[in-house]
Amino acid sequence: MLKRQIPLAIVFLTGMATLFGWFVDNVVFETFVNDTATQWFDIIASFAMILGSLNLLRVQGEKVLRRKRNWIYSIFAIGGFFFSITVGFLFRGANYVEISDLGPNQGAISEVIASAENIDPKIAAVTLSLVEENEVFEVSRIFITESGAKQLVDDLNANGAKAEFKSKTWGGHILEKGTLFNWMFVYLFTPLSATMFALLAFFVASASYRAFRIRNFEATLLLISGIIIMVGRVPLGSLISPWFVLYLIVLGGGIVSNSYFKDVKRTFQITTGGILVVTIAGFIAGWSPDSIYFLSFPVLQEWIYSVPNIAGSRAIMIGIALGMVGTSLRIILGIEKSFLGE
Repeated sequence: MLKRQIPLAIVFLTGMATLFGWFVDNVVFETFVNDTATQWFDIIASFAMILGSLNLLRVQGEKVLRRKRNWIYSIFAIGGFFFSITVGFLFRGANYVEISDLGPNQGAISEVIASAENIDPKIAAVTLSLVEENEVFEVSRIFITESGAKQLVDDLNANGAKAEFKSKTWGGHILEKGTLFNWMFVYLFTPLSATMFALLAFFVASASYRAFRIRNFEATLLLISGIIIMVGRVPLGSLISPWFVLYLIVLGGGIVSNSYFKDVKRTFQITTGGILVVTIAGFIAGWSPDSIYFLSFPVLQEWIYSVPNIAGSRAIMIGIALGMVGTSLRIILGIEKSFLGE
């Protein structure tokens, strides 16, 4: 009984305290919401990441041991996991070189630094000329291995400088360019992510094709909006005259009339009459492409983004917010018990 009631009580008290923190002007509640609850969340999230990692190893390991379908890919998943852990927690890298004294032979020093950083020696010489006396100069290149950094130190000291080998602190090394972790992110993770998004583009195109098929009024609006946005976003769209868009509107009206009257002759009369009316009215009124620029594809696609798209997005966000409120209240009041495994 207590295994069920105690978690419900903890959830209720924590939820109510967090809820009151947003509506009650009290230092205790505000501190709990802004500091204590956030730290609790970080701690729980850290343990959740550990459990998720262990579950990943368990699932992928079972696929390898039991030789399930596509178990070869599981080997790469497990290998990638341990490689990321190694370069993130066990192999720091991030080695660099500090020069406390450039010495008298700055020309040779600039050539050594230029060779290490793969830049023009003149640029290195200009950079060294800006270093003030007794100022510590840090070579911008970050070395993955200690041997490369120590070799640079030996070359600099051999030319009269006073150089020292150092390493970046733990934690900050994952953000440094030139480290093994950064190499993994740039040359492994980023290309794989780009590949996944490239494959996703084909799925989006396939889904768009199925969604754009004209089956009802909503699908027709979706098709028209999609065409306007795609054409308006490319440079070719700005070259299409608004007159062409106006004639397309007339043709669209003819299609609507055909679906309503089911008469080819009447549809032809309406379409032809609309084209003549628009053309004659435009010449009489002196319409120019600039005067009806609001009908151009770039303007239309911007209007779709600014008005219907934002309205739909806000409606979705309001629905999500109401759903979150309802689910939160169900959890706080003990009605929703899925987190207990029930």
